[in-house]
Amino acid sequence: MKDQNLFPDPVRARPGLALAACAFSGLMALSACAAEDKPAVDPHADELLKRMGDYLGQAQFFSVSAEVWQDIQLASGQRIQAGRTIELQVRRPNRLRAEVHSTRRNRELVYDGNAITLLNRAQNFYGTVRASGSLDEAMDLASERFGIPMPLEDFIRSDPHKDLLQKAASGADIGPVTVLGVACEHLAFTQDNIDWQIWIESGARPVPRKFVITYKDEPDSPQYTAIFSNWDFATKLPDFVFKFEPPPGASKIKVREIRAENQGRKTEEK
Repeated sequence: MKDQNLFPDPVRARPGLALAACAFSGLMALSACAAEDKPAVDPHADELLKRMGDYLGQAQFFSVSAEVWQDIQLASGQRIQAGRTIELQVRRPNRLRAEVHSTRRNRELVYDGNAITLLNRAQNFYGTVRASGSLDEAMDLASERFGIPMPLEDFIRSDPHKDLLQKAASGADIGPVTVLGVACEHLAFTQDNIDWQIWIESGARPVPRKFVITYKDEPDSPQYTAIFSNWDFATKLPDFVFKFEPPPGASKIKVREIRAENQGRKTEEK
């Protein structure tokens, strides 16, 4: 800290300035204390995020579309944005269907309460993993044991507010903006390795309209952006929506478990 004695010795003969200096120092001390007492996550930002989390987590079913853009680096070193679309259907407690489409990807992921199936339409093969339990439990199993990422996972979980904030170091409400003409509130959060932002629709339906992740620990801090549309909480999703039917001629492959692969590598190293 810099020297706070801002006045030379002659100020002692000038009590008015001396008192002003004391008052100034006191205000600085109070400001420092206020800064220390201020919570890392702004309460209003936390409240808005919780409204969104409760709205999604308590919904029995919903459908949504997302346009996703992600920074990638070509072999030449050039940075470009790769895009894809996601069609997501969720029915709690244990049903999920996601369609992912791009010029390079054409995949389908289905969880029917008993198994998770991932279909690669471009190469016409699929793999199935036995799973049961809630969506949270199935997503954890898919990620931890088989390395299968769930599209838009943060918004599928039973408590999106808790899931999103579990590693947040700070958060702020940036203010009102519009996303594709929809009035939203813009929130920004920081973590050790990433910054992330979310735009939540204002009013009675606090759904996410945009989500951005900045990867601070990677060269040039690439970004992931998802823009949401077509939120539907009214159309019911019967069982047949989540029933996987392999396309004609599709080949079934075995899905390897990450833990088994890692264990095998450790054995070979020994």
